[in-house]
Amino acid sequence: MLGGSMRVWKFFIALVLCSAAWCSATIAHAAERDRAVTFHAFGSYQTYDMADVNEAMRAALEAFPGAKADKEKIDSGGGFGGGLRIWTSDRVFVPLEFQRLLASNSGSGPYLGQTYTVDLNVPAVGITAGVGYVLVDRRRARLALSGGAGYYVCNGEIVTRGPGLNDHSNLEGSGFGFHGLGHVFARIVRRVDLELAGGYRYAKTTDITSGGQRIRNSDGSLAQIDWSGVTGRAGISVRVSGE
Repeated sequence: MLGGSMRVWKFFIALVLCSAAWCSATIAHAAERDRAVTFHAFGSYQTYDMADVNEAMRAALEAFPGAKADKEKIDSGGGFGGGLRIWTSDRVFVPLEFQRLLASNSGSGPYLGQTYTVDLNVPAVGITAGVGYVLVDRRRARLALSGGAGYYVCNGEIVTRGPGLNDHSNLEGSGFGFHGLGHVFARIVRRVDLELAGGYRYAKTTDITSGGQRIRNSDGSLAQIDWSGVTGRAGISVRVSGE
């Protein structure tokens, strides 16, 4: 398990370092041309397609008669993130973002007069890059479209607790994803915009491991953690260079 986890994080760190170097060079080039650079932060909410994860939760609770979950299945979750945009012109921008996607469920069940609980967490950390274009510019309000790709890493867990029991299993996986968004930028004050965005993300992994072993479904297929779905977000962007 340790070797696989280290490979994932080495790749992840290398991606971040390469992205940072690319951004530094792009920002310097943008500054030379008096283009704009903006930083932004946002909160998000998205739907998921977690069929395999939901089945694993159901199977874990099935061992306890009368068990119940906090929610029937993981089909949505919140998130947060931030990043920067290099505006190579008034209408074209290049975004680089970090995002944390939250996905979890909890359940409990009685067994021999005692209560046992199961907690499942399958979050994702994503680093993405892309390109966008402003379709409509009305000075104080702009409409834009963007698309991009990124790398998603999950370090999750499933924990079962009860009298004399504390079983903890790590869930690790990673994979590439793609997304498309529509944006509305509304000027609040000079250099500060309110941003609303919505679109769709495709992102999943089939290399889920626990204890160094690849996890499979009951039919023998590789299990997936799937964060694909509709996404929406709201946040603030601040222009730090350019007119």
